[in-house]
Amino acid sequence: MLSDPARITRDSYIVAGVHVFLALFYWLVLGVSVVHDFGPDTWGWFSQNLPTDLLLDRALESIWFLHTQPPLWNTLGAVLVQTFGSLHMVMLQCLHIGLGAGICVMGLGITARATGSRRLALTVGLVLALHPALFLLEAYALYTTACAFLIMLAAQLLARSKEDNTRWAMVAFICVISVLTMTRSVYHALLPLLFGITFWGTLKGVTRRQVIVLSLALLAPLGWYGKNQLQHGFFGTSSWYGIGLWRVALFNQDQDLLDELYEGGELHDVVTFPPFTPPSAYRRIGFDNVSSVESLSRDDFQNVNQPAISEAYRSSAIVLIRHTPRQYFRNIFTAYGNFSDPTSRFSHLAANRDRIRWHASLEQWLLLRPLAARIEAKLGRGYFGSIYFLLFPAFLLLYAWQFIGRTKGIRQASETILDDRVLFFITAIVGYTIIVTSAMELGENVRFKFMIEPAFLTSVAIMAHRLWRKDPARVAPEAIPE
Repeated sequence: MLSDPARITRDSYIVAGVHVFLALFYWLVLGVSVVHDFGPDTWGWFSQNLPTDLLLDRALESIWFLHTQPPLWNTLGAVLVQTFGSLHMVMLQCLHIGLGAGICVMGLGITARATGSRRLALTVGLVLALHPALFLLEAYALYTTACAFLIMLAAQLLARSKEDNTRWAMVAFICVISVLTMTRSVYHALLPLLFGITFWGTLKGVTRRQVIVLSLALLAPLGWYGKNQLQHGFFGTSSWYGIGLWRVALFNQDQDLLDELYEGGELHDVVTFPPFTPPSAYRRIGFDNVSSVESLSRDDFQNVNQPAISEAYRSSAIVLIRHTPRQYFRNIFTAYGNFSDPTSRFSHLAANRDRIRWHASLEQWLLLRPLAARIEAKLGRGYFGSIYFLLFPAFLLLYAWQFIGRTKGIRQASETILDDRVLFFITAIVGYTIIVTSAMELGENVRFKFMIEPAFLTSVAIMAHRLWRKDPARVAPEAIPE
């Protein structure tokens, strides 16, 4: 138990209040707004989002046939459009600010439970509350803030499941991971199952009602995958994976090799088009299917031909990777450098970033972006982003070293995971996100980072507290004062 829950509660109100006040000040006074450049209707501007008119007139049909993204984000968009009309983006920003405040409060609470230190917990809460990228992404009409909130909520539920010894908290954790997979295609439907198996020791003796809830949580993502298999011919939540993989494989490739593979028939004709070319351009090479479904008939990336186009890119990417595996891994390295950039440097945030330039600049200095830029210029190659480039692997290796040091045999490994469930989960989701997003995307990698950034900063604080105590017993969570 926390030594003084009342003080932690007061600190939570302080942290939430600071964030909400500054977010509203930036919005209402400095113009950091989700609608500043595009007018009041920006939902359909993003390729990941269904056009707003479809959400207004054909929401159920369009979401049911959706293949570019999991359904929950556009379901939220439909609710906002149907409920608030032209004010739907304003309400989205209000919702994002609320989620941002929740992220800060959960960071404080997780740290307090793991370390017993009120000061450290308050520091973590304020660091998150003042993070410039959080303000910018709250004014950005995509799912990044929502996913960061879901990951923090999952960690919070794990902390509660340990403190209260309740199975419902663990069941809710699995449900949140399932919701995450139905919100963001980066996270695979197997994650709820894998985390459920990992934390099986806390789920023994579940009631019939809990079994039903768990079953629905595990089956919902797989059901959506099966729906896409039947409708569009692929088992997953996004028809873009093949295009993203081709873009990673293609970077810095030798043109002579590309010509040789293409002329030899090993690469599909789609590679003669830049990735994410409008679907109508591919008609002349055979991608000319038509659909009576309105959302599948437009010349955008929800078009009925897009899954087949993406599959052609995927097969070509695999051919190229087999011929030049070293280049592919060099490209992953570059993608990881992009991932490690300060989040506020993401190009889509530029207009709002200029409105809080001093705040964003502070983040870049604290993360040593100027030093990384000097190193890049001196070497004349490579991209290292910021101190995150070293901080991510250092943290993952340190946690692995401590985990191995505490574990002898599979049974003890299971006990260690259950005892240290919060940090284990954060480490696992951070490592997963880095690997998947670097292997499948090259260009906007930094946009993916913030989903795990609040949880990562929280875990770094917890790990630093353990090391600072210099007591080997403190590595074990049961020895940490609650």
